[in-house]
Amino acid sequence: GAVDILAVTSELDEITEEAEDVGELPDEESSEEEIEPEEEVEENEEFRSKYQLAQTMGVAEKVKVALTGDKEWRSIMIKDSNKMVSGSVMKNPRITDAEILTIAKLTGMNDEIIRAICVNKEWVKKYPIRKALVENNKTPLPFALRFMASLGEKDVAALAKSKNVSTVIATQARRLLMNKKKD
Repeated sequence: GAVDILAVTSELDEITEEAEDVGELPDEESSEEEIEPEEEVEENEEFRSKYQLAQTMGVAEKVKVALTGDKEWRSIMIKDSNKMVSGSVMKNPRITDAEILTIAKLTGMNDEIIRAICVNKEWVKKYPIRKALVENNKTPLPFALRFMASLGEKDVAALAKSKNVSTVIATQARRLLMNKKKD
């Protein structure tokens, strides 16, 4: 059940902490350079095992982990094909603005997650997030157009020339630039 997963997760965290503590002790025979790659391997193994755990979980367990998990769990669960699971990540109280920015930049993200970012007043107060949403083709046009009006002239000029945004966004960006030049 979900309790088992949480127990395994905390055990993993404890094992990782112990491994990191051991890795920090300088060994007489090995140099510091040899220790660093081993730590990276351990982190990758932990990530892989969390990913493997995620493969065996049911939807209810995934939702619980998405709502309560750490950054690694959130990055795994946000990519889940089940919209309930990926949507639950957005409700995790520990999610950071940096993670939201990363999600806003992902073009493969489902529309509901992008819409969840658009309607969150705290997240759209941040300029980089608004800019990322305007540049993302998955952002609903009304939101993208509204956020574009708050972008700086340099960013609007880049959007006007961009081939990676919808024609509506590019056209509106050119229109905004023309209006600014008239004033």
